[in-house]
Amino acid sequence: MYWAQPDNLPTSGIREILDIALQMSGAIRLETGEPNFPPDPAVIDAFYEAARGGHNRYTSSWGILPLREALADKIRTVNHVIRSPEEILVTPGGSPGLFLAFLGTLGAGDQVLVPNPGWPDYLGGIRALHLDPIFYPLPAPQFWPDLSVLEELVTPRTRAIVVNFPGNPAGSIPPRTVIEALVEFAHTHDLWIISDEVYDQIVYTDTVLSPAQLAPERTISVYSFSKTYAMTGWRLGYVALPWPYSESLNRIAMGLWSSVAEPLQYAGLTALKTGAQGITTRLEHYRRRRDLALNLLNSYQIPCHRPDGAFYLLVDISRTGMRSRDFALQLLQQEKVAVAPGSAFGSMTDRYVRISLASSEEDLTQGLTILAQVLQNPISLAPQR
Repeated sequence: MYWAQPDNLPTSGIREILDIALQMSGAIRLETGEPNFPPDPAVIDAFYEAARGGHNRYTSSWGILPLREALADKIRTVNHVIRSPEEILVTPGGSPGLFLAFLGTLGAGDQVLVPNPGWPDYLGGIRALHLDPIFYPLPAPQFWPDLSVLEELVTPRTRAIVVNFPGNPAGSIPPRTVIEALVEFAHTHDLWIISDEVYDQIVYTDTVLSPAQLAPERTISVYSFSKTYAMTGWRLGYVALPWPYSESLNRIAMGLWSSVAEPLQYAGLTALKTGAQGITTRLEHYRRRRDLALNLLNSYQIPCHRPDGAFYLLVDISRTGMRSRDFALQLLQQEKVAVAPGSAFGSMTDRYVRISLASSEEDLTQGLTILAQVLQNPISLAPQR
């Protein structure tokens, strides 16, 4: 029988490390970007009370109105963008929101500009939709886009550009001038900007400038409760974009998931209303872990990239002469420390590994100490014979 999807749909290089670590007793887990905090108790209570109170039915495919009104208020106050509830669509996580954005802006054979390094799961949706990803570099040490290179990559088939600030894996936030130039580039070439903003409230410097502040008419912003509210397993996100394109995406969502679970939406509403202190507390923990990691690595004279947001740290392993996947596998097998290979995010970071600051301080200290000692003596990680 005919099967439409290619056999070589991309898989995650992070998942390879994770699967091995899960089978290993005593592994120090620094590879996964998942907060080690529970959701706020009020959020859990709200889910339970909504379910017990009879909120267990289909809702509008848009999402319940009280939640979308609260999201419009959050986007106005946090992201400084005006969106009406009719321009906001509740989704079962951030990933489906990105998939919707790809479905709405691109057709088979169209090109989309994708950051390198960037979150690897962009490619799953892009390839499944038979789109053509064109990778644009985010070169070290800043990991910001180079507009001159973008001009060389764009073609008449290019329809959209994916941006991610703060970015995964580098945690970089470009200055306003770079984002303004990026928006002007999109305007010149009539491109949609698909702005992945799932880390929008995990920022260690000034607030992030969303492209939607400068070009609301051509920006689709994708958000998630997963990182901000430590709700990764709940699968709740939202997309904000101009009308009438939002109505078009809602029609697609209607056929994909009908509606997001009703009690989950009420839990999200409670998170928005009561979660400010939790966000602040978690951010303080991430900042402390970032500084701890930077100081520890600096004491061993190990180069790394200082993130401005998100909860990741890129560590330079070029002194080993190893590719990042080989290094990560050897580190896990010989030292029981799990890190994400930089190659999972693109060719630009194949001489780095990514550390998750969402791990406990104890695991972070122990794992980074082992990593630093290995990097000081790379021969110790040579493949065993």
